[in-house]
Amino acid sequence: MTDSPRNEFWDFSLAFYGDSAVQEACLDIQDNHGADVNLMLFCLYQASVGHCLADDTVRHLDAQVAAWRGEVVQPLRAIRRHLKPLPFPLSEDAQTDVRNDIKRLELRAEMHQQLHLDALDVGVAAWKPLGEAARINLGVYAGFIGADPDASSLAVLLDRFDQLYGARSADGSD
Repeated sequence: MTDSPRNEFWDFSLAFYGDSAVQEACLDIQDNHGADVNLMLFCLYQASVGHCLADDTVRHLDAQVAAWRGEVVQPLRAIRRHLKPLPFPLSEDAQTDVRNDIKRLELRAEMHQQLHLDALDVGVAAWKPLGEAARINLGVYAGFIGADPDASSLAVLLDRFDQLYGARSADGSD
């Protein structure tokens, strides 16, 4: 998005989600376990600086964005997905044009959700090496949504995180 503000979390999300395997894994967790991809990415973003999040912190973060997600992001996503098979007798171009506009709006709504999350005061439970922090944070989030912390989709996210951050510690040293 050309008019998006500079924000480290948003930049992290765009870079991390830019991997097709990550996209597939995130959508699997979203569609099959009700995950909020933005909150999952926030857990990983916090891990990228060694922050471990506690259960109550994840619950609090979710509560802060639940209404926005439920009343803005999810309805936009539902409309966009409904338009994908071109279900109406309008021209393909017209339906695709509207779908693309909705997709841009959905992305903008998600960006604002992320900016809100990033502005919240996050209580850090502990500082750990980055890979360990990622495993802890995704494990906490998996528990929150009732997903198996060893699910293959979560493993994809952790593998990608390890590719990007390796075994770096919270202070940047190896």
